[in-house]
Amino acid sequence: MTNTDSIGFVCGTKGDSVSFLVSKNIGLSFGQIVRIDSGERNFYARVVNSESSSTLETIEQLREAEGKEAFGPYSAYRSVEAILFLEKRGDTLHSPTFNPNYRDRVYAATDEDCSILKLSGELEIGCLRSEDHILSSVGINIEAIPRMMGMFGMTGSGKTNTELIINAQLIDNSPRTVALIYDFAGQLLEGKEIKTQRGLKDHPLFHSKVQFYSAQDGKMAVGLSTILPGKLETIFPDIQPPQKRLAWALYRHFGADWIQSARELYHNEGNVGVRAQKVVVEALMQKLSSLSSDLFPASNYSFVESVLQNICKGITCLIDISGLRSEDQNRIVCLSASAVPEHFKRMWEDNFEEWRKLPTLLITLEEAHEFLDPNKPRTIFSDIALTYRKYRVGLNAVTPRPSRINFDVFAELWTKVIMKTELKKDRLYLTENTRTWSTVKQK
Repeated sequence: MTNTDSIGFVCGTKGDSVSFLVSKNIGLSFGQIVRIDSGERNFYARVVNSESSSTLETIEQLREAEGKEAFGPYSAYRSVEAILFLEKRGDTLHSPTFNPNYRDRVYAATDEDCSILKLSGELEIGCLRSEDHILSSVGINIEAIPRMMGMFGMTGSGKTNTELIINAQLIDNSPRTVALIYDFAGQLLEGKEIKTQRGLKDHPLFHSKVQFYSAQDGKMAVGLSTILPGKLETIFPDIQPPQKRLAWALYRHFGADWIQSARELYHNEGNVGVRAQKVVVEALMQKLSSLSSDLFPASNYSFVESVLQNICKGITCLIDISGLRSEDQNRIVCLSASAVPEHFKRMWEDNFEEWRKLPTLLITLEEAHEFLDPNKPRTIFSDIALTYRKYRVGLNAVTPRPSRINFDVFAELWTKVIMKTELKKDRLYLTENTRTWSTVKQK
């Protein structure tokens, strides 16, 4: 191992936490990776905290600061805390099996360390920063997509820019990879700052490898005749079994036009043409009547089929749901998001060779806490995170509120991109449930 000048030495360890004293005039930053040489082992850790003090007692520090008294020789020091995340012994890399010893030397990560850590990947996200120096690129491999990922940060922390970078990389690697993107704020097509930032429309492959859907251009519609009763639970997560049984009875009675026929009959005659308890009829019809005529017209066309066909061909689908009511956003998202991974699953079960030809899929879900909140009805996204890994379907859960994501789902998000968070509750949730992560400088 080629060593640079030491930046300090270990003064204490406890579990996977390491404290070290920093030499004078050494600059560090939160998130920086350091290497600790300990005999035959090399440990890698991430800086998470720092403290500056002296050997004087507090009362002595105050008296000296006020100029009331001068004290004899004393030492001023800066103590840094870091979390171990990797251990190297010989040519073997693995999770830490122990921790360093007192007085072990600490070094800033170098380019050689970056090659050992294998931080680069086929999908490049940015570059590793060590103090003021930019080291190697940082990214994830395509094989890591189905292991799920999360992107957390407050408004303005860089989530949109990172989404653009990752999805641009997926487009570059088409047809090996493909993206299904839900844009809640309408910022990914043209960029968050239209005059200064580039969006996906500026990608050189946009016209051949990206399909854009928006309610404003009429491309986003789900015909009522395409909705089977089995999809009602996707559209209305709180629907009850008696209402589902009534829906199937209506479908058998009216056929594909069961929703439109039942709504018209209920409006004109106060019944739906089949026997059922009044309270059940009212509950179901209230739900069906809430479907927007713009998004859910009386037709047999569904943009979901178009999305599915494009995804299977390696064409990224950007679905702009900005401007819609929150309930309509949820319905459009859940309907389209369920159709695609379910197709991947069916292909894996029924035609494995054809499934192998499908691209690896990453679903980018903004406002993920609205769909993964444990206090709300379960959605398809929980199933994707927990069980769809083997079908090569990945989820990128983007949210400013990570503490509202179901704990079991959060545990499955192997790749986490963590930015500045505002609420203490969210910071604690991330700290307690995420042991290590690296600081990335975006391009």
